[in-house]
Amino acid sequence: MTYYLRSTVVPYPIIDSAKAFLNSSGLAYPSFTKAQPLTNYFLVLKHRNSLETWSSSIVSFSQFLNQATYNFSDLQSKAFGDNMIQVDASPVRFAFFSGDINRDGTVDATDVSTIDNDASNFVGGYVVTDLTGDNFVDGTDFALADNNAANFVSAITP
Repeated sequence: MTYYLRSTVVPYPIIDSAKAFLNSSGLAYPSFTKAQPLTNYFLVLKHRNSLETWSSSIVSFSQFLNQATYNFSDLQSKAFGDNMIQVDASPVRFAFFSGDINRDGTVDATDVSTIDNDASNFVGGYVVTDLTGDNFVDGTDFALADNNAANFVSAITP
């Protein structure tokens, strides 16, 4: 994932960015070098084939530890515009929408047709059209993107 700290003042310029992997518990520890203690930021997450997702609340780093925490997964309202989907009922978990493979902010026919083409050509490996992460583009990836396109899923940002 790529993590961005954005100013809370329009036009929300990027202050800092970092990359980090989620561990098996769903936690990540990005390191921001330009974050200022006691300053408010929006946290924005991007993934290679998911919609850009903004925090609905501001994030502030502690004065002494220069650390901040934010959990997107426990409440839909943690994403700006409630722009996540529930993926588990027990424990309750929410996740980002996938399928925006061309990174234009919406899951649409362009994304779906690219996935369909790769599935038809039996494309495998670490490719952007593999939404499920199983290293193979198939009907499951197509169905995920097609459902999100049919529901007009788009990034919701300030």
